[in-house]
Amino acid sequence: MLRHKTREWLPEFTKNILRQIFVSSSKSATGRIKNQPPLRGVRVIELAGLAPAPFCGLILADFGASVTRIVKPKEDALIEDCLTRGKRTIEVDLKTQQGIETVSNLCFNADILIDPYRPGVLEKLGLGSSKLLRNNGRLIIARITGYGQTGPLAQSAGHDINYVAMSGLLPTISHNRQQPFPPANLLADFAGGGLSAAFGILLAIFEREKSNKGQVIDVSMTEGLAYLGSFVNLTRHWQSFWDRDRGVLSGNYPVYRTYKAADGKFLAVGALENKFQENLFKGLKLPITSSDVENRPEYVSDLLEKEFVQKTRDEWMEIFKDCDACVSPVLEMDEVGEHHHHIFRANFTFDGEKHTVPRPSPRLLRTPAV
Repeated sequence: MLRHKTREWLPEFTKNILRQIFVSSSKSATGRIKNQPPLRGVRVIELAGLAPAPFCGLILADFGASVTRIVKPKEDALIEDCLTRGKRTIEVDLKTQQGIETVSNLCFNADILIDPYRPGVLEKLGLGSSKLLRNNGRLIIARITGYGQTGPLAQSAGHDINYVAMSGLLPTISHNRQQPFPPANLLADFAGGGLSAAFGILLAIFEREKSNKGQVIDVSMTEGLAYLGSFVNLTRHWQSFWDRDRGVLSGNYPVYRTYKAADGKFLAVGALENKFQENLFKGLKLPITSSDVENRPEYVSDLLEKEFVQKTRDEWMEIFKDCDACVSPVLEMDEVGEHHHHIFRANFTFDGEKHTVPRPSPRLLRTPAV
């Protein structure tokens, strides 16, 4: 992926870091071992930041890239430290000239730089994208911000909830006539930000094979999430989906919502098609039909609520286990790794504290993740 370049005048500290990176990535890039991860040999510099940047780096590391994470000296532990799997971490003081030169020299020999700062911060540090690209024309710089590198809000502070709100999608997460609420910080931080950045990096790597040139990737969490919501935007005029009191995707539709069971746990029902509704009502032993769903939705919801609460979640799953009714258990985080399907596919592992750790996805069958 990268031409080897050297600078004899580099400080010994920087040389040592580069030697470590070269040894790690070069062995993999030049080896002949089969089934190596797809990003083996790609060198990434990740400036430590909040959620989207470390998640982007995690994705690249999971699929084989050599990721060097730069943190401030003696910095207190960040919650994002849980996203450091497979990365090398070094301390660099960006308030000193030596620190700036170290990062500049690392970028001289890197494929990717992940920038988590607001627009203009790298420029103030003397690490602007123009300068870095002059030194390394193949460098790809992913700049992850809430609102993008330009525009009236470019310098505005914010967090996931703000970016989801600005994307237009927050009202769709709960019923439109209720107070909107954010789904943790999944959408903007990790989908619109980290995952979009990783996708943009892969596009830039692919394009670089043709042009031999790097580029800047302007990753706006707001825009990334808005793009993710293309289907929602393009179907807003479908009243049956969104505008009715019990629209199909409103969260209130009787056969596309969650129901509470006797043990206080929940089941998710997604029986949109008539054939699945027939199986659902048969499993529940209820004398209703698909026409009732359309003509008497509130009545159907009341019936299902009263019936589901008669048995525990797992008892209902035993009833529906061989039935195509689109009924699933709402799994808690501490039990998800114990579900028989996840066990069969080894979808989760457990860390030293017995926390469930999702397996990298998607699965490349010939060149899998690390």
